[in-house]
Amino acid sequence: MKTLFLARHAKSDWNQAGYSDFDRPLNSRGEIDAPVMASFLQKNYSIDLITSSDAARALATATEYQKILTPDKNINQQHSLYNAAYFDINDVVKQLSDSYSAAMIVGHNPGMSDLVNFYCKNTIDDMPTCSVAVIQFAVSSWNEIQKATGELLAFEFPKKRR
Repeated sequence: MKTLFLARHAKSDWNQAGYSDFDRPLNSRGEIDAPVMASFLQKNYSIDLITSSDAARALATATEYQKILTPDKNINQQHSLYNAAYFDINDVVKQLSDSYSAAMIVGHNPGMSDLVNFYCKNTIDDMPTCSVAVIQFAVSSWNEIQKATGELLAFEFPKKRR
């Protein structure tokens, strides 16, 4: 069994002039929401690896998850996840080491929402900021994952945790 956590980055700051899209930081709500979601996940799940887009808002979100979920491990940064389409994120998933049974990908929409819908029979409309979809696959290798073979175990977001 493999469990995949698809996480959309937390709310970013659009009000600071001079930042490119890539460099946009989290806003105050994002800085609050990411640790809340990480604490929820810690109580219910175990994660072996976090792989994140290297965009500032995604990496800041991944860092909050890493502090709580995998404090003894580094974040695997992948520039290819920056605003990636679902099929590009799928390529990253398929390249994960089979030594990990539970992995998190932190990225951007619409690719993240599209990938949840690609993997699962039950679909979601949209992943809000800082949401996490937990998907389980009855496979022994990440490379075996195919369309509509995942079971959506949970779809969590900060408003559900308040």
